[in-house]
Amino acid sequence: MKVGFISLGCTKNLVVTEEVIGIFKNHNFEIVNDAKKAEIIVINTCGFIESAKQEAIDCILEMAEYKKKNCKYLIVIGCLVERYKDDLVKLIPEVDLFISIKEYDKLWDKIEELLENKELPNEIGNNKKLGCKNKEVEEKIEKRKNKKRKCR
Repeated sequence: MKVGFISLGCTKNLVVTEEVIGIFKNHNFEIVNDAKKAEIIVINTCGFIESAKQEAIDCILEMAEYKKKNCKYLIVIGCLVERYKDDLVKLIPEVDLFISIKEYDKLWDKIEELLENKELPNEIGNNKKLGCKNKEVEEKIEKRKNKKRKCR
């Protein structure tokens, strides 16, 4: 399978992204630089400053559009997931797997579980009736869904 990566935010995220690329390479996945060709897209997010949160949300939703084409799995990792995982799971059901920083030690296990089509505990679908802890994130996602912006 072909895997594409997007790293947003600080240089630490770039290092983590390179480590994750290495994990995929060790499992014989092909790395591609074009999201259009990727069957799996992994986005490493930043979630600390407002513009970084918005950029990450924009990018996630833009990459989710590729699921209508070639992409089979969309995976999101990083700081945004660490801070807002529960809300993101509820609000962006297009993402197949969210992995927080605390879960990096089980990163490959979670990915392998996804690829084997086992049910994952954080796949609960788009159920807004559950309510979000962070209204700011919910508003950013809703705002972005109503407006087209490009991921870098």
